[in-house]
Amino acid sequence: MIFASQPELDWSELFGNEHAVEIEIGCGKGAFLVEYARRNPRHNLLGLENQPRWVRWIEARLARAPLPNARVLCADAALVTSRFVRDASVEAYHVYFPDPWWKRRHHKRRLVSTDLGAQLFRTLRRGGVLHLATDVAERFDEMGEALCAAPFVVAREPEPTPAGRPLTNFERKYRREGRALYYATFTKP
Repeated sequence: MIFASQPELDWSELFGNEHAVEIEIGCGKGAFLVEYARRNPRHNLLGLENQPRWVRWIEARLARAPLPNARVLCADAALVTSRFVRDASVEAYHVYFPDPWWKRRHHKRRLVSTDLGAQLFRTLRRGGVLHLATDVAERFDEMGEALCAAPFVVAREPEPTPAGRPLTNFERKYRREGRALYYATFTKP
């Protein structure tokens, strides 16, 4: 049972420091999560993944090469952000190549919605950024519209991978296949 006063995640307790926190939603096998945490030791990175097998995969990777600034949690991102993340406590969100759920009857499973956008906006610090990338033009436009229900400042980028950002597994695959990739940032003013 969930009570009205939910416990909020205490970042300093979770990571053991006061560094800025970033969250990757849907981290899959953790290619981005692990490499980004390695390159940015002064940033804490929490991966949210709802597939237990991928969470176990990432936990095994982190056991072999521990990164004190990386954690992974098997949970629904919409639930975590709406109930357990404090207002203005996150520096950045990373949402890369979310499942498009092609069939109409599966659309309810799509990650990005106006409700999620409102929660991400609420939990981002002023100046915080949501990074979004996909290979599906139609979904990119739909996700952009859903996120713009919150007063984000939007920048659609011509290059899907900013300099210095590690690639996700899907991104590597899609680049090899020559697919068009779409990228935008949504900044909290």
